[in-house]
Amino acid sequence: MRHVRFRVFAVAAVLVTVAATALPTWSQTKVTPKGKLTLAWHAGFASRWLDPQEHDGTATPDNFFTAIHDGLIKNQGTTLYDHPALAEKFAVAPDAKSATFTLRRGTTFHNGDPVTVQDVKFSYENYRGAKADVFKNRTERIELVDDRTVRFVFKEPFLDFAILFGTANVTAPGWVVPEKYYKQVGPDAFKQKPVGAGPYKLVRQEPGVKIELEAFDGYYRPVHTKHLVMVAVPEAATRVAMLERGEADIVYNIPGPLIPKVSKMPGVTLAPVLSGSFFLEFPGFQDPKNPFHDKRVREAVSLAIDRRAMNEAETAGMGKVTGNWINDDVQYAIDWPEFPRNVEKAKQLLREAGYPNGFEFSWITPLPTFYSRGERIIAQLREVGIRGRLQTMERGIFFQKLRGGMKEFPGIQMILHGVRIAGSWSFWYEAYFKCGGANSRDRVCVKDLDAKFDRYEKSINAAERKKLAEEIQRGILENHYLVPVFRHAFVNAIGPRVTAQKWQDIFPTITTGYAYPWEDIKVKE
Repeated sequence: MRHVRFRVFAVAAVLVTVAATALPTWSQTKVTPKGKLTLAWHAGFASRWLDPQEHDGTATPDNFFTAIHDGLIKNQGTTLYDHPALAEKFAVAPDAKSATFTLRRGTTFHNGDPVTVQDVKFSYENYRGAKADVFKNRTERIELVDDRTVRFVFKEPFLDFAILFGTANVTAPGWVVPEKYYKQVGPDAFKQKPVGAGPYKLVRQEPGVKIELEAFDGYYRPVHTKHLVMVAVPEAATRVAMLERGEADIVYNIPGPLIPKVSKMPGVTLAPVLSGSFFLEFPGFQDPKNPFHDKRVREAVSLAIDRRAMNEAETAGMGKVTGNWINDDVQYAIDWPEFPRNVEKAKQLLREAGYPNGFEFSWITPLPTFYSRGERIIAQLREVGIRGRLQTMERGIFFQKLRGGMKEFPGIQMILHGVRIAGSWSFWYEAYFKCGGANSRDRVCVKDLDAKFDRYEKSINAAERKKLAEEIQRGILENHYLVPVFRHAFVNAIGPRVTAQKWQDIFPTITTGYAYPWEDIKVKE
């Protein structure tokens, strides 16, 4: 059996066309799932991460719903966005005003209900997570062509539809939930007992602490490991101890000081995934009363940061110091020179801005659980006279507060984000910079750049889109609206029971730092 993938390209700077590419045939050999794989997750769990309908707009939920759920198309392995999953094929019309998906035959949810085009329609229309407004504002209607074919019809050319629809760590309207069950139990109960169409079904959940999963024998791809257990272990030393005792097979986020110890453990393999970019945001810097309103102050912050020291201490030098806050492996991202460290110039800029003795700010809040990075920045800022404290919180609460906007970050604050989105530069902008964006809300509002972004989204001219993308990124970097820190290595560890020739066998994805596709991972008897 052959499967066909349709890729979307811009042609003649105006139209979108479709090319057919043969896909590898799924293995038809019967696989009996064996063994148990335990993951030590590096933060507390939030139940909403088990429901694609409430996607946070970050990579975090990917770890969970790539096990329990499935999308029409998705990022998988080294495929950025157009890996056929519940849809065996799809095509975007040459005028980019519609997209048609054909469902794979015989797919079912964990409760035995078939995956139908009506489920697809319900999931899309009911979706209320990140970028829901983008899809709903641009979609004119959904046509159920037949029992396997669904067509999305747009109000105007939607050039970014496929890449956005299939980038699962950005948004999830294409991830399908069972309409009948979802309506029957309601969103709250669904998060406690989710039913999906993914490779694993939920057996038991200890909210916030532990998730136990079992291989789903109705999945269309071979699932190799019988039991998958995810345990929330926020303490790094405890995660490492679990790995050493054989209680965990995969451990996320080994901090710099523990990397040498883990690298010496017999049979253990380090997996330094070059992943998300870390950067500083200044909530509400548009307010003239906020010290960060002055460009010179924001530049002083940038000059105070020792990025190379940060990379060395936090990831044993395995990360990458770059000048852009957007990863350089996505569409239209620009290269930017590494920002220097210059403490004396930073002090001079503060004097010119009216802060000869520096000033105090309320908090710096790092992405949980990367608190030591926040502590290092506090120490470096203190050298130039900028003094503040560290604020920590659970990851689920952190993302919830981001979506609450300025009211959740009052006073003079900084946020240390860590973001790995992929696909297109525009996903970073819309989520973390655009006024009203999924995670930026009202904390960041730069009207002239938003106006250019609006032109970018409406344009169907590839050359114009590229030019606008580059102008917008330069505008952010030249004005220090956000301050890039470094692109970190998400250093993980793989225990001896996991079957792998190299660490990339377990962490093949270029879209996040997480270990999926889960169904491909094998453990030794």
